[in-house]
Amino acid sequence: MLKKLFYSASFFILTFLVVLLIMKLIIQQSIPDSHQAFIEEKGWDLAFYFPKKEPFTIPEYPEPLETFYLAGVDFTGHEKTKITRHRYRIEQKCDIRYLEAVILSGDDKIIGSYIDASDTVPGIAEMVEKDDFMKRGYCLN
Repeated sequence: MLKKLFYSASFFILTFLVVLLIMKLIIQQSIPDSHQAFIEEKGWDLAFYFPKKEPFTIPEYPEPLETFYLAGVDFTGHEKTKITRHRYRIEQKCDIRYLEAVILSGDDKIIGSYIDASDTVPGIAEMVEKDDFMKRGYCLN
């Protein structure tokens, strides 16, 4: 009886590990190499979460456009481009908030990027190197 319980528990753990391995491979395959290289080039580490991919519309009002401009995103020349927003969770936290690297792409090229802090309005900042981001005082830790 104890032997069957041991085999059952071992099988369950092995199955769980195989599922995690498959999920990790699927996540890695869903991230374009150029995006992963861009994020890692800035010193950020991607967390183990499914990336989000969604259509993005350029804001029409000056306030959000100014917010994006201050975060280093310039939409000049991309008004007619179909833009896709890719969100990637980052390992580093900002206080108790999660950080996401957001990459805006159009025509298979990166046209802009920024860091998005959860539960913060507007919550976006220029995507700079990780050390520089932490020195700017966005986070308390």
